[in-house]
Amino acid sequence: MAIEYAKLLRKYISEGLSENEEVFIKEKLKKLIEQEIDMLEKEQYKMEMEILEVKYSLKSEKFTKIFDMSDDLDSFEWYANVDRYNRVEKRQLLVN
Repeated sequence: MAIEYAKLLRKYISEGLSENEEVFIKEKLKKLIEQEIDMLEKEQYKMEMEILEVKYSLKSEKFTKIFDMSDDLDSFEWYANVDRYNRVEKRQLLVN
C-alpha cells in the first residue's frame, strides 16, 4: 500500500506542486511512514513474544498476570515486548 502511495506522490511531485500541496503531501508521507514503522515494530514484538511463549509453553496474556519482577532476563524481555506491543496497538487504534 505504501509503495502505491509513493509512486503516486512521485508522479505529483514531478508535475510540480503548490506550497500547500507540498505541505499536505509531506504530512501524509510522515503519517504513512509512522504507520509502517508501527506495523513493523508490532510484528517484531509479536515474534519475540511467540519465541518465549513456545520456550515456556505459556501465552503472553497469562505470563503478564504472573510476572513477578524476578531476576530472569527472559521475564524482563518478555514483559517489555508485551508492553511495547500493546503500546503500538493502542497507538494504531487511536490513528484509525
